[in-house]
Amino acid sequence: MDMEKMTGEQIINRLLEADSLPEKTVTLPRLGIPVTLRGLTGKQVFGIRERCTRRRERRGQVIEHIDEEDFNVALIEAATVSPNWGDGKLLAKHKASGPEEIIKRVLLAGELSALGETVLDLSGFNISLDDVKN
Repeated sequence: MDMEKMTGEQIINRLLEADSLPEKTVTLPRLGIPVTLRGLTGKQVFGIRERCTRRRERRGQVIEHIDEEDFNVALIEAATVSPNWGDGKLLAKHKASGPEEIIKRVLLAGELSALGETVLDLSGFNISLDDVKN
């Protein structure tokens, strides 16, 4: 179907069907485990970004700084379908307060970055309008 010739009703019907989010399974080579991630909605990503943004006032100006580690960890926790980072055995072994703490303790910095980038890709970031148009 030619996207430029869609009727208003066809567009609304497509939006009504837009419930499913893309998923992707990647393997963490160091651990030899699959991790299944799901894309996040704009509301979810922006909520996580807001939660991970630190603000401080300096010389009358508010300076914002996003904590990249917290942001990636929160993205991974929110997008993970499998494994269950909050499994009781993992929490007990690491004496962790929750899934985000497990993610921080088990994954290396590069793994956090790579998984966070995958979540953003699945969530529609890192695509150009040319990609969307085609």
